[in-house]
Amino acid sequence: MLEITWATLKRIAADQVEEIYKRALLLERINAIGPVGRRTLAASMQLSEREVRAAAESLKEEGLIVLDTSGMQLSDDGLKILPEVRKLCRNISGLFDLETQLKARMNIPNLVVVPGDADVDRLVMVELGRATAQTVLSVLKENMIIAVSGGSTMNEVARAMTPGPGPVMVVPARGGFGRMAQMQADAVAGELAQRVGGDYRLMHLPEGMDAETLQKAAKLPGIRATLALMRNADIILFGVGRSDDMAQRRSLSLSMRRQLQKAGAVGEALGDFFDIKGRVIHQSPTLSAELGVGKPDALSIMSAAGAHKGEAVLAAVRWHPPWALVVDEGLGRAMLRLLDQEELQEDQHK
Repeated sequence: MLEITWATLKRIAADQVEEIYKRALLLERINAIGPVGRRTLAASMQLSEREVRAAAESLKEEGLIVLDTSGMQLSDDGLKILPEVRKLCRNISGLFDLETQLKARMNIPNLVVVPGDADVDRLVMVELGRATAQTVLSVLKENMIIAVSGGSTMNEVARAMTPGPGPVMVVPARGGFGRMAQMQADAVAGELAQRVGGDYRLMHLPEGMDAETLQKAAKLPGIRATLALMRNADIILFGVGRSDDMAQRRSLSLSMRRQLQKAGAVGEALGDFFDIKGRVIHQSPTLSAELGVGKPDALSIMSAAGAHKGEAVLAAVRWHPPWALVVDEGLGRAMLRLLDQEELQEDQHK
């Protein structure tokens, strides 16, 4: 059904459209986190248990979900219609229009926006991971090399991966930093490889070393072999962070943090700190610079969530325009507001 049709329906039957949308969102959320109980589902969707119970009973009567002691999950029929349900949600919520605007204004070939805002609901990360994994699988071919960074977003992507078309190789896109072992690029690469049915090579190398030590480490046999794969990566999969958050996670000195702030740094990806225009302000010593140097046509897939990352991701797109960008609704709308503000300022200065 066309988006304009839904706009008209909202005007003549707003309550009914709202109920349809609620049930569609329930199906999406149950698929993402099921089996799930009513209380957990209600809390995650900011609905009352009564509303969830009524909608769930209707969906059960239609044979779209099943309820047992473990909670609610989609039936086979529910899984079959899930792609259409997702399209329905996008049309009603205006996500299709948001995607269209962002693609055109940022000149990105492929852009996906998932419902919600991870700043408000962390379960949105599950859907973001699924959408990013599907984007990877849509282009993944036998014997390809995937380079993946670390972090909470990439961890969700790895967990959402399903078996691919054949043997592939997965390598980390950067060294390790921070305290959470499961979020390190090595750990994410291993998880992703196991889920997709591929092999993997690890870096076993922390970031934060000086350039000279890094160059020496790169000559070690195990590191050298992984680097060779990184250089020939077909798909580069990575997240984006705010400059202030990443400076803290990377344990940069207070003086360096002040320099970054003074220079206007807003985002970080793969060791590069950049301003809102995408200009690199600081490069941390990292082996990420080797990514895809042997494959100029490598596909880069950027994924991030949360409205608080608006400036960071807009800057990252300008830093290195990705082949595909996957964001949540909160982040997408924050980026659109920033673009509108920039356009208004430009008009005022003409």
